Amino acid sequence: MKLFIDGDQGRAICDHCKKMVSLTFKRRDVPFSDKKGFAHDILVGVCDECDQVVSIPAQSTPSISESRRKALRSIEVRLPAIYLDMLDLAAFTVEPDSTPDFRKDLLCYYIHDLAQDPKGIQRLLSAHKLSLVSYAVNTVKIPSRRLSMKVPDKLKAELRRLEDESELNTTDLMKSVVFDIQREVLQKPKPVKIKALRYLALVAG
Repeated sequence: MKLFIDGDQGRAICDHCKKMVSLTFKRRDVPFSDKKGFAHDILVGVCDECDQVVSIPAQSTPSISESRRKALRSIEVRLPAIYLDMLDLAAFTVEPDSTPDFRKDLLCYYIHDLAQDPKGIQRLLSAHKLSLVSYAVNTVKIPSRRLSMKVPDKLKAELRRLEDESELNTTDLMKSVVFDIQREVLQKPKPVKIKALRYLALVAG
């Protein structure tokens, strides 16, 4: 396997120019394949005509993988199964043809929305009160299910800030987020919010 250094020359087909072009290896910030974040300062082949990235040498793959790993943080909680059912129903209500991953997109949207809303903590605590009085039948054991997802570091930081300001742990906060979704999507749908979520479902594919 040939190793390249900055300034090396080569040739490749450029999708932008639609032809074979000469290229120069340079350091660039490269977007991940899902467009959610970047791998920074990666050696790539750059078209000499349009300045677009046309080639990524094998030696850059480990750096991209490491950047991807660092860019995502894990959120894992166990919730009563009814919460996941509620979340899935909300996702189906927004877009019946959405992919299973839209559950995560819906949660991420609401975590960010709550973090940016001046009344976000008030919304969370109100939803938390609802979660305390709902499905709390002591004579019936409600099964739990694991919710696990990878999120960008920025969103994880927003989640931590919401936890600090609301004084809720991760499990209670996620329950509250689901109840906020239930309130705005299922119980009293907000047209503006539904429109934004349908666009999100379309973009997410």
